[in-house]
Amino acid sequence: MLIFAIVMIIILLAPMLVQRLKIPGLVGTILAGTIVGPSVLGLLQRDDTIILLGTVGLLYLMFMAGLSIDLNKFEKNRNKSLAFGLISFFIPQLAAIPVGMYVLDFSLYSSLLLGSIVGSHTLLAYPIANRIGIQKNTAVTMAMGATIVTDMFSLLILAVVANAVSGSSGAAFWITFALMVIAYGVLMLVGLPALGRWFFRNVRNQTNTEYVFMIALLFIAAWLAELIGLAAIIGAFLAGLTLNRLVPESGTLMSRVQFVGNALFIPFFLISVGMLVDVRVMVESWEVWIQTGTFTALVVFGKGGAAKITQLIFRMTPAEGWTVAGLTIPQAAATLAVTLVGFEIGLLSQTSVNAVVLLILITCLIGPSFVERFGRRVALQESKVPYNPQDAPERILVPLANPQTAEALMDLAMMIRRNTAVEPIFPLTVARDAGTENTDARVADSEKMLSHAVVHAAAAEVPVLPVTRIDMNISNGITRAIKELRISHVVIGWNGQISARQRIFGTVLDQMLEQTQQLIMVCKVDHPINITERIVVMIPPYLDREPGFMGAIDSVKTMVSEIGADLIIVTSRNNQKKVRQVFEKMEPELEAEYITLELWSDLLKDERLIFRDSEDLLILLSTRKGTVSWDPNLERLPRIISQNYPDVNFLTLYPSELTGDDMPANRITFEHLGRIPAIKSEQVNFELDDMDPETALRELMGKKFRQNPVELSGIIERVLAQDTDNLPGELPGVVLTKTRSASIDSPILFLGISSKGIDYPGMEEKIHLIFVLVTPYTNSTQRNLSILASIARLLGHGKAYKRIRKAQSVSEIIEILDDVRLKIKKN
Repeated sequence: MLIFAIVMIIILLAPMLVQRLKIPGLVGTILAGTIVGPSVLGLLQRDDTIILLGTVGLLYLMFMAGLSIDLNKFEKNRNKSLAFGLISFFIPQLAAIPVGMYVLDFSLYSSLLLGSIVGSHTLLAYPIANRIGIQKNTAVTMAMGATIVTDMFSLLILAVVANAVSGSSGAAFWITFALMVIAYGVLMLVGLPALGRWFFRNVRNQTNTEYVFMIALLFIAAWLAELIGLAAIIGAFLAGLTLNRLVPESGTLMSRVQFVGNALFIPFFLISVGMLVDVRVMVESWEVWIQTGTFTALVVFGKGGAAKITQLIFRMTPAEGWTVAGLTIPQAAATLAVTLVGFEIGLLSQTSVNAVVLLILITCLIGPSFVERFGRRVALQESKVPYNPQDAPERILVPLANPQTAEALMDLAMMIRRNTAVEPIFPLTVARDAGTENTDARVADSEKMLSHAVVHAAAAEVPVLPVTRIDMNISNGITRAIKELRISHVVIGWNGQISARQRIFGTVLDQMLEQTQQLIMVCKVDHPINITERIVVMIPPYLDREPGFMGAIDSVKTMVSEIGADLIIVTSRNNQKKVRQVFEKMEPELEAEYITLELWSDLLKDERLIFRDSEDLLILLSTRKGTVSWDPNLERLPRIISQNYPDVNFLTLYPSELTGDDMPANRITFEHLGRIPAIKSEQVNFELDDMDPETALRELMGKKFRQNPVELSGIIERVLAQDTDNLPGELPGVVLTKTRSASIDSPILFLGISSKGIDYPGMEEKIHLIFVLVTPYTNSTQRNLSILASIARLLGHGKAYKRIRKAQSVSEIIEILDDVRLKIKKN
């Protein structure tokens, strides 16, 4: 009891005391281990218990490092990780051979082991990077990926030297060793993820059991690695790496893994390292200090030099370069493994062992100090980004009605919640006010469900503010909460079932979509999200013109980054360029496969899109009725997907309709149809046959701008430079485009008709109708898009565009449009 009490007091007080001196807390834990160890106060002996707990802490540290790597960035920067790992290992390794042989009088084998000692590194300072919030920085990810490279080479050289000394380095040994390593690699990279997915698919909502499962796999992987001749730390790191995609960073399970490690196991490892220091030897022998100084110089200059070289090669900032140096200077894991084996086979003396222990202590002081100092600069650099609409405060509301899906919805809310968010998540229950005594009972039941949601989120260290509303209408209760709490995002569940008389999802959801303008995520979740292997994001034509498109993409990318699955983006030819630009521009960086559909109606017919039950997550970006990009087919699509793929996790995301200044974006109602500029005879041309596009536009608009030919040329140039795929509606043979002019005071609509058709830039088919909207610069983009969307709606209703193509006069065109208006008003 006293031993454990002393250790707990050290874990509690040591970091607090040294942090007052601006020294990293883990350094204080190491120094405390030295002070209470056998060479100073003798309060604790480095017996089997301390060794066991220290080993557990070391393996846990490597497991957490693998679990926390941003695999999307790791895959994107794997060449950087490999290059830096090789540079970081071979500079100290090659320098250690002549220094060992000619300065320290070591043998060749001993010098090779010295190179292995100083060439490896341990991510001892990773908890600092994680606390500062730079664990997903490209440079930090590169350093973490390089760990496996340096440790593999270090332990490989150890195996070669140890077998050469023992005489068991024949061909049969190496063939057997290689086969075992290959088999182990296949088991870890293929078998472990498959086992993890099976477990999480069948064991749901049991966080304690999930944690025990993860830890069991950690130690089994470490034991198997040791069994075949690799170091246990390699197995622990690989276990974290292969289970990475199954543990979302913002989830409850990751929070528990990090809590137990940072609070208990990793401090045990740091204390055990400090207890290795023999202060008496430090006082009695100068040779220890000579070797310690030499070892330290090899590490600091070798690792620091490698970090600065890599900084220059990959154009990192100086702060990132020093942070990488701080992460790779500390020596502990592979260093201890190589040293102890070298001592056992007689290649390293007791003096060298003491020097290595001092090396560990010194580098564990230097490395964390670098990360603490320069990591903060990296964090400040990453925070200096321009403001954009999706940086506005986010408040996420999670209406709950089904206890079975409550945790899944809370998990999704935590996944789209940005790391920098300070606002809590608002789980909501609405009790129906039926005017009877049962209302109190319903409120009590609602509060029980809320309590479970609060506990689940609190375990992930996410702030939560539960909300209860009483209303006769559930949809009105949700809408009222959205207004009162100034909500920006809503995550709500859907069971995938609707009746014939319901429009999209059902009465409650349909009413809420009509009454709100915030981002809404409608979720049909039948399988755990963390076992997702592929995320398919479907973006219909022209949705990129919605004011909330950027915010929707921000939420999608944040979620994809958390889940870590492969990403496929499905677009139409109308919006592929804009969507790709937005995805590649916005953080976080993600690799994606793009699929372009010629016709959006082929979405569920395309052979490239074969959805797989529990392995896929489908995300459909849709839009509310009457918005710029609305299409009637979008209302039927969630029902069709749910019916055709009943076992696939499916989210429908409705972007916010609020503009940057929080003013509602205009929906296209019947009243909007009256805002279309009047068509006058001088703005219509029926004779555009046998003309190129520039000539046709000049003929069309020449009368209006005959007093200003320079302005006319500018308008034509801007119109032809635009993408023709920026408007809603499937209107074959029709081009709708817009531009601005300083020489007009009100919008003007031009219409050109060609019976034979014009070869228009960017369009495959012949163009028979050209609509050009010219507006003053005072008109907002949103208003211009609303006008064009209204025109598109008129043309598409009953295929009115075909009737206009056959019109012979302006009065006939006006008659056709008035007729369509009346039909729309009746509907």
